[in-house]
Amino acid sequence: MHHFHKIKTTKVSRETNDCVHIAFEIPEHLKHEFSFKQGQYLNVRFVFGEEDLRRSYSIINAPSEDNPEIEILVKHLDQGKVSTYLNQELKLGDFIEVMAPAGHFYTHYHVSNQKTYIGLAAGSGISPVISNIKEALYQEPLSSAYLFFSNKSLNEIIFKKEIDALVEKFEGRLKVIYLLSREKHFEDELFEGRISAEKLDLLFERFPEIPVQDATYFICGPSEMIKGISDYLKKEKKVPSLQIMYEYYSAPDDEGNAEMSDEFKAIPNLESMVTLIIDDDEYSFHLNSKKKSILDQALHEKLPVPFACKGGVCCTCKAQVMEGEVFMEKNFALTDDEVERGFVLTCQCHPTTNVVMLNYDV
Repeated sequence: MHHFHKIKTTKVSRETNDCVHIAFEIPEHLKHEFSFKQGQYLNVRFVFGEEDLRRSYSIINAPSEDNPEIEILVKHLDQGKVSTYLNQELKLGDFIEVMAPAGHFYTHYHVSNQKTYIGLAAGSGISPVISNIKEALYQEPLSSAYLFFSNKSLNEIIFKKEIDALVEKFEGRLKVIYLLSREKHFEDELFEGRISAEKLDLLFERFPEIPVQDATYFICGPSEMIKGISDYLKKEKKVPSLQIMYEYYSAPDDEGNAEMSDEFKAIPNLESMVTLIIDDDEYSFHLNSKKKSILDQALHEKLPVPFACKGGVCCTCKAQVMEGEVFMEKNFALTDDEVERGFVLTCQCHPTTNVVMLNYDV
C-alpha cells in the first residue's frame, strides 16, 4: 500500500536558476496505482549512506491533460541534500524511487458548474495551484479562474511560458497577474510586492468583477502568506472555510516547540503498548508518552512505516486510531473531517493511554 517503485525520468530540464522540472515515465503495470488527482504530490526516496531521506513534491500536471507522464518541480534549497541532488546531479534516464500520488489539496468538479477559482501562489508554490486551475478549466467549460502569482523578478517567474500559453488556450476564462517582489513591475506598480492580505484587498478592488465570497481558493506558499490570506478571507471577506484550500511548503517555523506546550505537558507520563497495522501485518512495541513520537519509535524498531516530511505537513504517515488515544502535536495536513474520524499524523503522535492501536491500511 505504501511502497516505493523505481521510476524512470523522461525529462530533466532547468526551469529557473534554482528549479528543475522533472518528468517520470509510468510503466503500464503501475498506471492504475499512479493515477492522480489535481494538486496531489509524489514522495521520493533517496538513501545517502545510512540516511534514508524522503521528500514530497507536488505534481504539476492536471489529470485531464493529454500527458502520460507525471511531472514535478524541485526547488534547490541550501543544505538540502535531496533538492541539491535533483537539481545538480540527476540525469535524463535515471531511476528514482517514487511512491504513488497522495494528498487532498483539490476540490471536485462538474461539467455544469459555473464557478470562479482563484489561485494564490508564491514561487514553487505554483505547482499544485496550476494543477488545480488547469483541471478546473478543462472540466468546467462555464467556469473561470484568476491566478495571482508572486516571484522575485520577471526572469524568475516559474512556468511563465506554459502559463501564458494557458491564458491563450482558455481565452477569456483565465486571467493571470504576475507580482514581482524584488524589481519594478513591467505593467503596474500595484503588482509589486508579495502576496499578503493587504495586497489582496487592493487586488480585489482593482478586479471588482471577482465574486470574492463565492470563489474557491487554492493557496500555496510560505506559512506567513497562507496564514495571513486565509485569515483575511475568512474573517474580513466571510469566505466559507470549505472554499479555502491551502498547502504548506513545509511546517511553519514559528510554531515553537510543541513538546514544550501546555498541552504536551498535560498529557500523562505512562508506558504504552503501541500496535501498528501495516499492510495487513501487526507490529507492537513499548513507548513512553513523553519520549519519541510513534513514528520515530517505529523507525527505531525498523518497522516498514510510511513517512516523508516528518513535520505534520504531508499525509504520508496518516493512520487511523483503532484503540486507545493519542496526542497530536501539529497538524497542517489532515482535514477536520479526517480528525473527527480518528485519523492522525503518526509523526506528531504520542500515546496517552496504556494501549494504542493504529491502522495504516485504511
